[in-house]
Amino acid sequence: MKKNIALFLAAAIVILIIPYYGYSAPSSQKKVIMCILDNVNYEDLTTYGQDNIKYILENGALGLMNTNSGGSYTVANAYATIGAGSYAVSSAYGSYAGEYDDLFYNEPINTVYKRNTGKEMKQGNIANIDILGLKRQNEKLKRPVKIGLLGSLLNEHGYKTALIGNESTSLDDITRNASLITMSSDGITDFGKVDQSLLIKDFMSPFGITTNYDALYQAYKDVEEKADFIVIQTGDTYRLNKYMYISDERHKESKTDIFKDVDEFLGKIIKDIDSDTLLMLVTPFPSGDDIAIGKKLTPVIVLNESIPKGVLTSATTKRDGIITNTDLTAHIVDYFGITKSPFMIGHKLISKNMDKPLEYLTKINEITAFNYKIRSTVVKAYIGCIIAILLMFLIFITYFKEHLHYIKPLLIAVLITPTVLLVLPILNPWSTIKLALSLIVSVLTLSLIIAYFLKDNLQIFIVTCLTSTGIILLDTFLKNPLMKVSILGYDPIVGARFYGIGNEYMGFLLGTAIVGTAALIDRYRNNQNTIKILSIATYVVILLTLMAPTFGTNVGGSMAAFIGFGAAAILNLKGKITKKDLIVLACFLIIGLFALFIYDGMRPSQLQSHIGQTSSLIKHSSFIALFQIFWRKLSMNYKLIRYSTWTWVLFATMATLGILFKWPVGILKEIFRKHNYLYFGFISGIIGTLAALAFNDSGVVAAAMFMIPITIPLIMMCIDEEIASQKNSSQKQA
Repeated sequence: MKKNIALFLAAAIVILIIPYYGYSAPSSQKKVIMCILDNVNYEDLTTYGQDNIKYILENGALGLMNTNSGGSYTVANAYATIGAGSYAVSSAYGSYAGEYDDLFYNEPINTVYKRNTGKEMKQGNIANIDILGLKRQNEKLKRPVKIGLLGSLLNEHGYKTALIGNESTSLDDITRNASLITMSSDGITDFGKVDQSLLIKDFMSPFGITTNYDALYQAYKDVEEKADFIVIQTGDTYRLNKYMYISDERHKESKTDIFKDVDEFLGKIIKDIDSDTLLMLVTPFPSGDDIAIGKKLTPVIVLNESIPKGVLTSATTKRDGIITNTDLTAHIVDYFGITKSPFMIGHKLISKNMDKPLEYLTKINEITAFNYKIRSTVVKAYIGCIIAILLMFLIFITYFKEHLHYIKPLLIAVLITPTVLLVLPILNPWSTIKLALSLIVSVLTLSLIIAYFLKDNLQIFIVTCLTSTGIILLDTFLKNPLMKVSILGYDPIVGARFYGIGNEYMGFLLGTAIVGTAALIDRYRNNQNTIKILSIATYVVILLTLMAPTFGTNVGGSMAAFIGFGAAAILNLKGKITKKDLIVLACFLIIGLFALFIYDGMRPSQLQSHIGQTSSLIKHSSFIALFQIFWRKLSMNYKLIRYSTWTWVLFATMATLGILFKWPVGILKEIFRKHNYLYFGFISGIIGTLAALAFNDSGVVAAAMFMIPITIPLIMMCIDEEIASQKNSSQKQA
């Protein structure tokens, strides 16, 4: 007996002493409430919002959210992206979800769910009926995406999810987009209420139904103590956006009524929450009207003591006032103290102090929408001008050689336009007329001044190219205040890049640096050794800038820079490139990239660029993730080559150079004989262009911009050579 007692006590002690490493119910009382107010903007919130919404606006951290996804621009894809924490897509029936006894085509949800998955849902659960379809659709993406990752991660750590409310447009509609946020990888949300009892018939409301906010609040109270992450779909703003048969006057009246009800509901929620509750007011997708005018960034407001009032940002964007929808996921996980999954690409939210956050965000939104709408027109106009001027040059050199000198100012205009577009935001040209006038006047004035005062081509190349190089670098070191709002900069609505040097200016930077330094060496041959050293130092600075995670590592740009600058340095120092030189370059490139992956991968996730995130992803999902990235970049490049207007610039410049190599006979050979360092710059520029085309997901854009400072100077040299040849012929005849 004593022996048994001793054994029992020993076992009890062991159990008490040995820590338990499984996931148990969390001891924290932290809670996140995400209130969805879809298809609205800040103007709506300030115009129609009443006391409680104004309180949130005045005391919360405000941001504009990029609403992109892994597929087409749709509501369901945007919701799926938030739930996955990575750019995801929905499926044909991915928005359909309901409670245990809700009906889908006259069958209970629990029956449909079991038939589709072979699994049971519990009473009180919300089940997404097409979870398998969702997984299959996301498996087709060329990136690792885990649908329902947010819900799964919360469940694994003992936290429960809940969804209340719906956006149904009829009483038998079971569209529940928000289930894509709360569900786990099994398609299950732990608790919730999303059925018809939350709706009331109202013939004056869109689709004749409206949310019963008393019932919605009661549903919230029912899950308040059971769930840790609660998503509330208010629904009415979604229905108003969908309803297309209403007059402008009735639209305003309906919106006023909706905001009155939502404001009262939010007031009750605000009174209930404490300092451990994070309240998020989120608009996952913009309205149809906003989409039409390019305003695709939506409001996000976070209210909690952990985030002081101001404007939101994140390590994803590194831009005050702008976040991505994947950042919401990362922040929710971080708020609960859970380590972020490597499959989540966002970062936690940060609040920056701002005196007038609403005014600041309004200005950002206006500029972003303007650039988004006008960008295509400006780019196409620029490309059209380039092609027209190249054709004009070929016609003049064939039929009107005596008038070739008139082409030079136009060529200078082409060369300086990207730089002018970069600095143009200083003039605040945020209207079509002002932009057009300021751009045309600036470009023509500068090109005429340069053509008039600088008669020597090498001087023109030195001034235009190296000035462009310096401005781009300076802007980068100052954290891109100009590139962020430039027409040729990156677009926060498209969301391909938010900081650093985008592919347009990356290609232009490399081209201007190579040609500018080549012209400098050629122009000042007496000091060529010193200039060569300074040129190599410039190459190193640019390369490190492109590689540095702080400046938003551009891997493709770094590879193109290493190859192009390496070729330029070798040619300038040795006068030729051997196979051994190419092998050494390749080895150093591989070593540099490997070191960059390791360095950035070891940094904290909040400081990592996409290179560090890729490194972490490879650790958790093998090199398959890397191959998926390569394939995605190749697919994007192929798509751009087929459909992008930049392809015309690349082909036009290449074709022009090809013609010049054949005709006029010997003209390029004579130019390169006189200017061998310019020849070296041309060769290394072509090598760099091919590298930019090969190693970037939008390589055709980078390559086209790279070719502009390569092609234009050669054409200008041909013009002067042809004019000189004409003069010599005239003198001989005389």
